[in-house]
Amino acid sequence: MLDSRKIFLALAVLMIASVSASAQILTPLSCVAQAAGTPSIRAEGVAEQVGDVIIICNGGTPAAAGETLRQVNIQVFTSPSINITSRLLVGSSPGATSFSEALIFVDEPTPALQTICGSTVYPYSIPAGSSQSIILGVCGNHYGTGTGIGTYDPATASTNGGTRGNVYQARQPSANSLIWQGIPFDPPGSLTSRILRITNVRVNASQLGVPAGSQASVSLVVSTSASGVSNPIALPITNPAPTVAIAQNSLTFSVVDADNCLQCENANKDFFNDNTKALGSTTSCDGNINTLRYQELFPSVFRRRNLALPSPPLTGDVPPDPISQDVLGFPFETESGFYRSTTNGANWPTTAENGSRIAGLSSGTLGLADHGTRLIARFNNVQNGIQIWVETSVPVVSIQSGSTNLRTGTARLVTTDPNGAGPFSGAITSTTPSGGFPISLVSVVGGTGSAAYEIVNADTTAIERVNIRVVVAYLANTTNNLPSLGASTANGGLAPISTVAGASASAPLPRFVDTATNKAFLNLNSCRSNILFPFVTNQAGFDTGLAISNTSKDPFGTSLQTGACTVNFYGKVGSSDVCLSFPSPSITGGQHFVWSLANGGAVTATAGFQGYVIAQCQFQYGHGYAFISDLGAQKLAQGYLALVMDDSIGTRTGSKSETLGH
Repeated sequence: MLDSRKIFLALAVLMIASVSASAQILTPLSCVAQAAGTPSIRAEGVAEQVGDVIIICNGGTPAAAGETLRQVNIQVFTSPSINITSRLLVGSSPGATSFSEALIFVDEPTPALQTICGSTVYPYSIPAGSSQSIILGVCGNHYGTGTGIGTYDPATASTNGGTRGNVYQARQPSANSLIWQGIPFDPPGSLTSRILRITNVRVNASQLGVPAGSQASVSLVVSTSASGVSNPIALPITNPAPTVAIAQNSLTFSVVDADNCLQCENANKDFFNDNTKALGSTTSCDGNINTLRYQELFPSVFRRRNLALPSPPLTGDVPPDPISQDVLGFPFETESGFYRSTTNGANWPTTAENGSRIAGLSSGTLGLADHGTRLIARFNNVQNGIQIWVETSVPVVSIQSGSTNLRTGTARLVTTDPNGAGPFSGAITSTTPSGGFPISLVSVVGGTGSAAYEIVNADTTAIERVNIRVVVAYLANTTNNLPSLGASTANGGLAPISTVAGASASAPLPRFVDTATNKAFLNLNSCRSNILFPFVTNQAGFDTGLAISNTSKDPFGTSLQTGACTVNFYGKVGSSDVCLSFPSPSITGGQHFVWSLANGGAVTATAGFQGYVIAQCQFQYGHGYAFISDLGAQKLAQGYLALVMDDSIGTRTGSKSETLGH
């Protein structure tokens, strides 16, 4: 009986072992790469965040408990070949400058379990039996569990006291690729799957050259090779080139109601002299509100810096301190990628010795954008004597059907360099005119000025618009040609604008190429009046005397104007058709000039002429008088007021002067 029991127990052990072995059915190792998301990215962007790549592996033989894991190199290339622009991170250790903010996570660790290679509990490798220094970025001291389960869980004990980690930083060996070297890999067997997530990859989408109204896809091509560090392994990958982003043009810019102004008419005169005084009723010189309009072409063009919300969310215009964005697979829809704002103990140090050894962690920049999306407005050929004031805090509104003009966030005027770069600073000197809205003066040097706005909050699921009101102010002083005549323009787009096309440790994230085109902003025209003398004659014994007065001198405080007239004659001399033109002398406000057809005077004589005269005068308030009589005015005489051809619209002449009733 005893022997049979022993036999029975032995058979039972064999059966249990057989069942255990059957539970771990060994199959060849295979991996497949896929995109965790395919976001729309901005075709003007130089550092656009693409979707994550997930590599799912199954099969193979797991490492035995306590066995050192074999190592693999994983490399990605962009297709088409465009620059990878993830931030390069600078640490204090030799070689640290080659590290990138791009990361690989193994087995989707939760934030509390994320343990980066190089941290206190998961240090860099030291080659066995040698006195060499550590190998930065490589953590080969990683051991199997026997089943493939828990291999990358730092909470799982190792039979030989080894450590377990699950996060690895990339290096950038070339402009269009990243490589993770010496990643310890444990084939998962049949009891589980092994998941590797590649994140924080940015690309230069502007190199795609996407035409307007079109789009282009971006793929990351994944390749692996057996690492030469120790005990190498390679991963067979199917579908190695998942599409991780779609690039398309992102923004339109326009100037709504560009100003058409006259040199001789003040614009916001009281405000120009004292910027606490009220603005004009329309804040403009021509009856319209000049507005700079930025409009998304797809949702998520406008993004705040980080998940942290301003207070209050819709109207707050100061970005809060960043918070962690460390939940893998979460659609952050911000300018930042995966980011940890605080230390996680020894697993993820951000300060002290280990923090400085791990590139980028001591400065807290890994994955963090420098600011939210920025919009830049640049003013060119601004006329002398002009002040340009812009709104300081602007609503972001949805323009989608059913929610038009629904406020979704705020854009804030910030102090930046001329390209829109620099840390957030909303402390710009501004004023609130009586009954107006807060505005700030644009610094114009050499006819050029700029203003930049940061998106503090926006809705990445809606197509949105930002309308920035602009105030123009000047004092009319035509005697000194102020403000100067001409046409100024404005252009706008995404910012900061940068010529740094590749990965950098210092260039801003995000950044963009300059694709803006100039739009009409302010046309400043000379003040003119066009005067018609419908009939004049120096025939049949008659002559005509003419006079033109510049009436800009008055008791109403009108700016004094000065200018000459061009006097045009249309008619006949004798039987010949003529079209003559003569200049007048300059005439200042409060004065006039006179002449006669027969004898001339202030204008060249036109003896024998009969027809009509149009005088084009370079001052706004010109009026004329004509007197026809026989010589000496002995028998017949007739005087009349000349007609002012302009009106408040200027439909014929393009001028706005003074029409008077008779």
